[in-house]
Amino acid sequence: MGQIARALDYAHGRGIVHRDIKPANFLLSGPHGPRERVLLADFGIARALNESTRLTAAGAMVATVAYAAPELVEGRPADYRADIYSLGCTLYRMLTNRAPFAEAGTMAAMMLAHVQQPPPRATDVAPWLPADIDAVVARAMAKDPAARYTSARELAAEAALALGHPEATVMVAPPAPHPGATAGAGSAPTQAASVPLHAHRPSHQPPPAAPRRRRRWVVPAAGMGVIAVVAASVFALTSNSTPAAPPYQAQTFVQAFATTSLDHRPNAVAALSLSDADTVLSLGVQPVAINPGAGPVPSWLKDLMHTQPTMLTTDDVDQIAAAKPDVIIDTAADQQTYRSLAAIATTITRPSDPNTVWGLAAQTSWIGRVLGTPDAAATLQHQAAVDQAGVRQRNPSVVGKTVAVVNFSETGLSLALTESPAAMYLTGVGFVYPADLTSTSAGQVSKPVQTDSLGGLGLYDEVVVIRTDRAAAGGSINGLPQQLIASGANLVVVDNPDTVAALNSGGPAATSYLNTTWVDTAAAKLR
Repeated sequence: MGQIARALDYAHGRGIVHRDIKPANFLLSGPHGPRERVLLADFGIARALNESTRLTAAGAMVATVAYAAPELVEGRPADYRADIYSLGCTLYRMLTNRAPFAEAGTMAAMMLAHVQQPPPRATDVAPWLPADIDAVVARAMAKDPAARYTSARELAAEAALALGHPEATVMVAPPAPHPGATAGAGSAPTQAASVPLHAHRPSHQPPPAAPRRRRRWVVPAAGMGVIAVVAASVFALTSNSTPAAPPYQAQTFVQAFATTSLDHRPNAVAALSLSDADTVLSLGVQPVAINPGAGPVPSWLKDLMHTQPTMLTTDDVDQIAAAKPDVIIDTAADQQTYRSLAAIATTITRPSDPNTVWGLAAQTSWIGRVLGTPDAAATLQHQAAVDQAGVRQRNPSVVGKTVAVVNFSETGLSLALTESPAAMYLTGVGFVYPADLTSTSAGQVSKPVQTDSLGGLGLYDEVVVIRTDRAAAGGSINGLPQQLIASGANLVVVDNPDTVAALNSGGPAATSYLNTTWVDTAAAKLR
C-alpha cells in the first residue's frame, strides 16, 4: 500500500487520474524481501485532470465495477478522489480476499451498493484484524469525496498505523481541497509530510455520515452518450435496498443435443469454457468449477472471482463430479462431451436454433436464463452496446475498414472465421469482416491455412495476428512466417496472454477489457 500510494500521489501531483486502481494492476518486481518493489501499472484509461471532468468515454463508465467510486457509477464529475476510493476498496480486498459488496451478486447490484450501502467492515470477514482498520476503510470509501483522505499516502499511513506496522508513520496532510472542486479545478493533492508514529495518534472514528439528500437524475443529450450512464435506466439507483432475486421460473431449453428442463435456480454451477466462466461470473454467480483453458487465469477473470473454484485444465469428468455441480454449462461442447457431462449433472450447451447468431448478446441472454438472472443479463447486454458505441465514436477510422484475424501457434496457422469471438468483437466495434471468411457450419471458428496462401492478406486494411507460439514476445513480428510479413498487410500483433485470452473468449468481462486496454491501439494502426 505504501509504495502504490507514493506512485499514485506522484501521478495525482502531475494532474493524472488513474481510474482503474485494483490489485490486478499492482506488479511485484525484484527478489522477495526488503528489496522487492511494488509498481502501479496499466495507465491505459488514465486521464489528465484538465482533459475531462466526467472521466468517461462516450457517456459510459470506464472503471472496474468492484472498485468504482460512487461518483463514477452515477456519472457525476470525478477527480483524483475517485482513485482514493478505489484504493480503499483495494485495501479491503487485500485484507479479506473479497471485493467490497461482493455479496451483492449481480453487477448492477454491486454498482447500487457502491452508491448506497455503507462501506463494508473488514473485521466482519476477517475478525482477527484490529478494529481500527474498519475506520480507515470507511474513510477511504466515504460516499462524499470531500470526506475521504486527501492523499493516497495519508490513507496508506493510517492503514499501517491501524495494523500496527513497525514502520508506520502518520501523514500530516495539507488542507483538504474545496469540497466542490472537480477535475481540472486545481484539486490534485499537494505532497503531505510524514512524522514518526509517536508524534501523533489520530482518532480512528469513521467520518460523520454525509447528510442524506434526494438525487435528481439528468440524462445528457449528447451523441451516443444519451443511451445511458452506466445503464441507469435499467435499474433504479434510488431504491433503498437491493431487491431479492425473483422466484425462479421453470423453463425448458431446446439445445443442441437435447431438450432440458430446469425448475430451480442452480446452486452450484460448473462453467467449462472461458467465455462461459466469464459470463457466469459477470452475472454475479460464483462457479464451483471453471475451465479457463490453457495458460494462467486472465486478470479480467480473476477480478470477478471472490471464491476459490476448482480449476480444471481439461473436462475431466472425475474432477467435475468432485466439485458437485447441480448444473454444468459448456456452450462449446460436442455431442460426445455433452453425453459424458450429462451423466454427472444437468448440462446446458448452445441453443439448437440455427438462426441464432452465437455471440456476446446471445450467450449472455442464454446463460442469464439458465441462472435465473434475466435482468442482469439485459443490463450487461445494454452496457456492452453502450461501450462498443463509445469505441466506434472515439475511433471513427475503424468503421467500415476490413480486418482479418490470423492465429499463429506452434501447430501452424489458421484464419479466424466470422463466428470466432475475435471476428465478432472486431465487427462489433465497427470493422468489416471479409465475406470469404464466413463460417460454413455452426460453431466453426477457424480454418487452417498454408503459408503460400498468405499473400492475399494484403487486400485487407488490417490483419490482427494472435500469437501463442514460443517466440511471441512484446508484439514483435520476429518469428512470424516470412510470407505473412511479406504480404504487405498492416499487421497488429497480439501476444499479451490476457489480450489473447480476451480475443479468444468473447464474454462480457473480456469485451470490456478489450474496449479499455487494446482496441484503441489496434485502431491507431489505421491513422
